[in-house]
Amino acid sequence: MSTSITTQALNAYRHGLRAARIAFGQDTRLLLAARQKMREGMRSPENPELPIEKQVQLMEDVALFLRRNIVQGERTGTARDGEKPTYHLNLHKDSELGDNDEIKKGVKRNTLVPGGSAAVGGAGGCCGGGSVPLKEKK
Repeated sequence: MSTSITTQALNAYRHGLRAARIAFGQDTRLLLAARQKMREGMRSPENPELPIEKQVQLMEDVALFLRRNIVQGERTGTARDGEKPTYHLNLHKDSELGDNDEIKKGVKRNTLVPGGSAAVGGAGGCCGGGSVPLKEKK
């Protein structure tokens, strides 16, 4: 392994550890489990046939996902008289906050294809099923 790819791998690992600390900082059990999983993944990757560059990129993608999309919630209140309990979300500067415009417009995103989206009932399904029309409920 060259020095450059070693440095990139170590940086990706550090980014993953930092992202886990941001995402799970208040939950020690999950934080330790995430660290252990990353350590195991660095020592013996799940897909060793994958080129090292792709494995490093995968770790960077995991770190980005943890940093942007995982938000911990903490129960702050109890349910009273049929009300639901209240929670405090531990949002941070990197949390990805979106609006519900796509949901309101009835647009479904195809998350299996980068940047893919298809209108509800339209083409673009997964597993090669994009050309099969959806059946309407009666």
